[in-house]
Amino acid sequence: MSSNSVNIPEHVIKEVVMWLVKVQDDDLTSQEQQTLLAWRNENHLHELAWQRAENLGMTFQKIPPDLGKQVLGRSATMDRREFSKHLALLLTLVPIGGITYKYAPWQAVLADIKTATGEQTTIQLADGSQLMLNTDTAVDIAFNNTQRLLKLYRGEIYIKTAKDSAQRPFLVQTAQGRLHALGTEFVVRQHTDYSYLGVIENAVDVLPKDDPKQNQIIEKGQQTRFDSTGIEAPSPLEDNANAWINGVIYADNMPLSEFISYLKRYRTGVITCDESCHDIYVSGSFQINDPDHILHVLEKTRPINIEWRTRFWAKISKKQA
Repeated sequence: MSSNSVNIPEHVIKEVVMWLVKVQDDDLTSQEQQTLLAWRNENHLHELAWQRAENLGMTFQKIPPDLGKQVLGRSATMDRREFSKHLALLLTLVPIGGITYKYAPWQAVLADIKTATGEQTTIQLADGSQLMLNTDTAVDIAFNNTQRLLKLYRGEIYIKTAKDSAQRPFLVQTAQGRLHALGTEFVVRQHTDYSYLGVIENAVDVLPKDDPKQNQIIEKGQQTRFDSTGIEAPSPLEDNANAWINGVIYADNMPLSEFISYLKRYRTGVITCDESCHDIYVSGSFQINDPDHILHVLEKTRPINIEWRTRFWAKISKKQA
């Protein structure tokens, strides 16, 4: 099979776009160069996405020579936002890997509010509602005279709505549909193929993008997943689903590999977990503002070894008896 016929997952393309923007915006430090190389080597799809980006001329002369780049230059006067618009045009006109975006990566790059990996931020919206962005999240705010709309392009948000004197509906738009808040407090996370909703207070009406008439109201203490065509049956809200709001990861006999996958969201770089760790489990509450400390705690309390190839690249394996 030709490499050009391989479909690259949307989340991988988002990651390569983020790297391209970073390369354009700043000279990479030696550690960042190593992290980029580690990311490319972690998965063959990462390397394929990078090569396709090169073929589209989306990398730049400032990438260090030892990364093996032959790239197009850019005007020295082109700022980050202007570059992002050019990148948006390229991604729109020349799809990578046959992907048709529900939300293109450039929309996240140009979003009104963004958080980096490991960053969280809370803001008060113009109507008095509270909006909290989790790690690696991008949101547009589109309030007008008839509605209060948030567009979630990437990541996860917590919302506590305020009463509106104009009685405008409060809506959240994801790639798979719209959520209508019914005087409520809730969490939304954008995944590649579906959206997650967890309702903490009151209720939220879910309207799938391709079939909004098949809407369903999700009540307090319930969670669900939905795609553009339908909604899963709601289930009780999991304890860990909203723990990030309080800055923690909560694990109750969670497989180590699953825990590490969750931790990766809060840490720049690469963490790999060897298959030998399949029978190791994690329990406890962990502060997510220091992922490396969590790794050190795990190494002391679980039967694992962590090999630090660089500051940003950790390899986890089971400790030999």
